[in-house]
Amino acid sequence: MSVHVLENTTDRAIAFSSRRRASLKERSARLFATCAQGAWLLLAATPVIVVICALKG
Repeated sequence: MSVHVLENTTDRAIAFSSRRRASLKERSARLFATCAQGAWLLLAATPVIVVICALKG
C-alpha cells in the first residue's frame, strides 16, 4: 500500500512540474509577444512623431 502512495505522490509531483514548465513557457511567449507589439507600435509612431516635431520646429 505504501508503494502505491509513493507512486501516486511521484506522479502528482511530475504532473505539477510539467504544468509549471508549461506555464513558464506560456508566460515567456506572452512577454515576447507584448514586446513585439510594443516594437511595432513604436515603429508605427516614429513617422508621426517626426512630422509633429518638424511642424513645431
